[in-house]
Amino acid sequence: MWPTNKLHITGDMLKSTGTVSVGGDTSVALRTTPGFSTSGLVNNTMYSWSVRAIDDAGASSPYAPATLPCRFIFDSAAPAPPRVGSNDFPNADNGENSFGNDAEDTNWSKLKFGTPGTVYFRALDSDVIRYEYGFNTNSYPVSLTRASGTPVTTWATAGAVKPPSAGPNVLYVRAVDGAENVSPPTKFLFYVTPRDQADAAGDFTGDRLPDLLALNSASNLRLYPSHAVTNLSKGTGDVESSMSGAYRDNPDKDPNGGDTEEMFTAPLSGHFTGALITHNGDFYGGDGLQDLIARVGDRLWVYPGDGYGAVNINKRREILLPANAPAPTTLSQITATGDITGDGLPDMFATTGQQLWAFTGYTGAAFSEARLLTSTSWAATRDIVSVADISGDNVPDLLFRTEETGRGLLLRHGKPATGGVDLNSLATDTSSKTGKDEVYGTGGWTAASIPMIVGTPDANGDAIPDLWAIKSDGKLYFYPGGPSAHGASFIAGEGGWTALRAIG
Repeated sequence: MWPTNKLHITGDMLKSTGTVSVGGDTSVALRTTPGFSTSGLVNNTMYSWSVRAIDDAGASSPYAPATLPCRFIFDSAAPAPPRVGSNDFPNADNGENSFGNDAEDTNWSKLKFGTPGTVYFRALDSDVIRYEYGFNTNSYPVSLTRASGTPVTTWATAGAVKPPSAGPNVLYVRAVDGAENVSPPTKFLFYVTPRDQADAAGDFTGDRLPDLLALNSASNLRLYPSHAVTNLSKGTGDVESSMSGAYRDNPDKDPNGGDTEEMFTAPLSGHFTGALITHNGDFYGGDGLQDLIARVGDRLWVYPGDGYGAVNINKRREILLPANAPAPTTLSQITATGDITGDGLPDMFATTGQQLWAFTGYTGAAFSEARLLTSTSWAATRDIVSVADISGDNVPDLLFRTEETGRGLLLRHGKPATGGVDLNSLATDTSSKTGKDEVYGTGGWTAASIPMIVGTPDANGDAIPDLWAIKSDGKLYFYPGGPSAHGASFIAGEGGWTALRAIG
């Protein structure tokens, strides 16, 4: 093998690689050379090759083909990233600054979540033979064929595209040429409009899947939507891309109109500095939307969800507490539970020091009751994971994390009461349904190994609450729930998660 017309300069580039014994096959022999490194070949260069046979007496045949040798053009150049566009899912990142609070972040899809749409791809190299694409991670399970030589002005159509979550999505698209060279990916960012229905428990984006709220390293609120399987029939527990979880009325906007200022803008950086956050329930006016509960400053607030994955901080409302309640500044953890008492009103658990509290019956302005469940036995090293029906008996249970060896996660079974749970049965292990705290997870649950952990309503479609955990390796893990023990975990989000200040 040699560069065409340069055999006299390079000689045979295959050298010993091009010599293959036929062994005992003296009549008909089919042989393949060992692998040959292409590191010495030059892109877009034509190479020639020919072959001959040598018998056991050392006599050789003429080289074949007899007139012109076989030839090929070596192509090692990756194609350029393809162009991507969509009328159904408008680009929300023309500024290439990710999801934020810019004017382009008001571009939401014309189609509601669950409705298939169309996306268009355009190659910038004529030898591209297919596009490969996937959502929210740089994996490419779907392909679309393109005929080599098609003009680079031609757009290809990918129909029946179903983004896996409402809110922010990223479509990763790459081009592959005839030599199987793969382009760098194009990341197409867009927002999917929620369905017209009340949010499910923990769902902040209107797709019936619970989502994860977090405070980033600058204490800004971010929303991580959880994903669905390809046919959208159930969730997976995966999360990836995030969007801004908060905004405010633009103070520069003329209330009388007539200017070009946007209606909303980003909240002041650090609005949630030092905050505790949680969400699970409709606390704000019974509008069917999930809301954020946050301890900001020295008060507890409800921030109404807008159904699109964010809150307007100007609409927050202070939560009034009963006279016997601890001061919000003393709280170390808050966990929204939805309605666990059966009165149709959302509730919340909280800790302060070695005290475990239940706040019940939120009326839209105040909690009706603050009940001290235990004043001494709740160790400061414990963390509430969730308060929900885990065991499947239709009675809420208490799942919490401890530092006990071999007893990292403990499940306290609740006793039934009219319409809900007997709160006293969640106060101590001996007062619970089984008379003791059952081991739900064994080792590896210390705060050093898992700095942050949060329970979530069912995220994978098996009707059992689940949990997300941030490990010390910087990754987010999803743990499927089970009635008596959690399932095997998997990575739900890649590195950088330990930089977060809080999740809830």
